[in-house]
This record gives sequence, C-alpha cells and structure tokens, in this order.
Amino acid sequence: MKRIVRNLPIREYHSGEAISHSGIVRLLRSPEHYLQYKTGSVEPTPAMEFGSAFHHFILEPEVFSREFVLAPKFDKRTKEGKSAAEKWDEENEGKHPLAAEQIDTLAAMKASVFNHAGAARMLSEGEAETSLFWTDECTGLPCRIRPDWMGKFGIADLKTACDAGREGFGKAIANLGYDVQAAFYIDGMKAVTGKPVDFYFIVVEKSAPFATACYVASKEMVEVGRAKYRGALELLKWCQGNNSFPGYQPGGEIETIDLPRWAADFETAD
Repeated sequence: MKRIVRNLPIREYHSGEAISHSGIVRLLRSPEHYLQYKTGSVEPTPAMEFGSAFHHFILEPEVFSREFVLAPKFDKRTKEGKSAAEKWDEENEGKHPLAAEQIDTLAAMKASVFNHAGAARMLSEGEAETSLFWTDECTGLPCRIRPDWMGKFGIADLKTACDAGREGFGKAIANLGYDVQAAFYIDGMKAVTGKPVDFYFIVVEKSAPFATACYVASKEMVEVGRAKYRGALELLKWCQGNNSFPGYQPGGEIETIDLPRWAADFETAD
C-alpha cells in the first residue's frame, strides 16, 4: 500500500490504524503509553491549540480563517455582556477562539519566518499537510506521515520553541523525539515516492523577538532516529502478536534507581 492523499481532513488522518511518528514516540516510552494514545481521548492543551493555530496561520491561511476566530472581550458581569457572549458562542460554535494578543503574536511569528531568507525560500514553493501512507517491508505494519511542507528541497517541519538556538533546540530534538520524526519522514517519503529527501526544521521562538532559525537534520541524527523507530516498529509487531502492551516493568520488577549522570557529575567543595 503506497499512496499520497491531498486535502485529507486531519481527523480522518488520525482515525486510521497506520502508525505515525506520534505513536512511535509513545511506544518508545512504553507500549502501555502507546495503547492509551490509540484508545484513549486526549484533550488538547492551550499550547497544543496555539501550535495548531500557528501551523495553519503560516501554511494554510484558508484553514485558519475557517477554524479560528478572534474572540472579542465581553463584560460578563452585566446582563448585556453575558447575553452578547452567549450569542457570540452560538454563532462561532466549532471554531477555536483566539485573543487579540494571540493574533498579534501569530502575526509577529509569521513575519519572522518570512524575514528569514532560508525559510522564505523553502516556503515559496510546495504543498502543506499532504498525507502519505505505506506498508513497512520488514514488519508489515501500515505507516503514515503528514509533512508540514513538501517541496523540491525535501521536507520542512514547522516548530515553535522557547529557544531556537542550536544548543537549545538540540535539546528539544532529543527530548521530544524529533530525530525519530526526521528519520521516519525521510524513509516514508522514500518508500512512497522512491526519492531521497532531506528533512528541515523551521524553528520559531514563542516570545519576542520571535527569532527564527532553520536546520537540516544531519546524517548522524537520522541514523540514530532510524534505529529508534525501527526498534519501535518491531516492538509494536510483538505487542500486537501477543496482545500485550506492557508498561515500564512488565514483570512487576523492583529496580534500583540512581541520579542521572548530569546530576551526579559535580565536584565536592573543599
């Protein structure tokens, strides 16, 4: 199964059984966390909703206009204000409200992205949110990816961060599994299209001056991410075959725990 689907509603994309990068990251934590992700319900946090708004604002402005709306301020202490707020809620049911300050932040972040020559060049030509599906040859598992942006240069993923610098964002890559994403997306594109591509990060800070930085995933990063996701797919195959999705300690073990290296690495004062 190899296919490219454009304009696929995001809910339909997420409703399928094919494994995604998000599922792999949870598998790498534990199969129990993956099962909860697949079968449970997850309420989006304010940070998640703002991140979604940012993606649409930059890459799919028509979707942003349809799904998000500026929320006026109402004085709900008064009868008139409460009535106006209720009427506004009814008229905008299903849309995500954003405060004026959030809209201003989105505009500043967008300006930063397109003032970055490399980011602007990548986003000048391509397509957003295209879904790709394939079957992993080694495990037979259905897989899926949905790149933020695809173009002749490769794949670009738009990220928000507290620190877009090399060191700061490097920590985010390690902590949030972005190395796994880079490898999985590169291999997914190769599986579906037959073409090798590079994976780029367009990173924008969430506070003034909303600095933007662009990076291409190194070969070393991709190799590490590939080893992680390959192990996760083999683990999922085992879990499905044995109908078992264990947590951290499958046998109820009691383990010894120690300080992490960074916390134990210090010199004793004289």
